[in-house]
Amino acid sequence: MVLKQVTSSQVKDSETQVYCNELVSLVNDSEDWDIEQALNIHSRLDSYMNESLKHDDGFYSESELEFLIAFVAKLSALFDSEKQKLAIEIIKKQKSKGAVNKYKSNI
Repeated sequence: MVLKQVTSSQVKDSETQVYCNELVSLVNDSEDWDIEQALNIHSRLDSYMNESLKHDDGFYSESELEFLIAFVAKLSALFDSEKQKLAIEIIKKQKSKGAVNKYKSNI
């Protein structure tokens, strides 16, 4: 799933655009993107949006919020997929059946 650059026609706020575009660039640039880095950027975006909305309920328009919700939903799907891949790799590398069973019981 490829995300596209966020433009001012989708989100007017430039700082929100920067965070979104950092995420787009990161997840689109390679097959082996760094999920930890992506989660860090996502966390900063989330904090920025929360602070912005805390100070001004109308900071984002309705269409901007709809776009951002869809954008975050796509990111969440990508993050979940990447976490699954990492979990599979960890399980493959485990030598102990007990470790695999413990992982499966925590799903």
